[in-house]
Amino acid sequence: MPNDPYRILCTRPIPASLIADAAGYGIDIQVKEFIQISPIPVPELHQHVFSENTPMVFTSAHAVNILKEMTGTAIISNSICCISGNTRTAAEQAFPQSPIIAAAPYGIELAQAIIQRGNIKAVNFFCGNIHRKELPEALTSAGIRVNEFVIYRNDPMPEKVTGHYNGIFFFSPSAVNSYFSANSIPADTVCFAIGTTTAAALKEATNNKIIMSTDVDANSMVQTAITYFNNNNI
Repeated sequence: MPNDPYRILCTRPIPASLIADAAGYGIDIQVKEFIQISPIPVPELHQHVFSENTPMVFTSAHAVNILKEMTGTAIISNSICCISGNTRTAAEQAFPQSPIIAAAPYGIELAQAIIQRGNIKAVNFFCGNIHRKELPEALTSAGIRVNEFVIYRNDPMPEKVTGHYNGIFFFSPSAVNSYFSANSIPADTVCFAIGTTTAAALKEATNNKIIMSTDVDANSMVQTAITYFNNNNI
């Protein structure tokens, strides 16, 4: 391995332990956020949403964490259907009394898992102002009522990046769009995507090499980069 560390730009915060793990393999991860998440107050949450055991649906950890902030110390035991990886981990930590009854890596697969249960008539879908439509559309088509609650805004924070990076971590199409609205990247910079939708956004933005993480969480993203750079000394 070369003496100089590989430099990776991470477009959202990740645990310090993962940054330390990467450093042990000669990878310097620097974090710079390219989207801003802001809560949107929803007064009817406390009045109506949790009075019945309607399942909660999450496709992002942001939605989980913001809903937890909004509900405070309220005891919530509604069952959960969520994306696996970071979102599931956040849900388990935020709502420990809520059983997870369906999980899948992507929205359309999660919708299929919910439909296959056969006994779900309605769900409360907590999301941001920018979200993919496949899940709610699939559920609605299957006769499941989707109560959609937009509880946060997802706003771009483009910023010009200086210096050379061997790789860049992208965790959402929104981050891809924000980054490339202000930057281009050298041909030798590798783009790491957390899933298929983010990879698809990258394919539209750049011709650079794109590598998908093995799973949809930050740990998998870091491990994928460690494996790549350890086996592709450049």
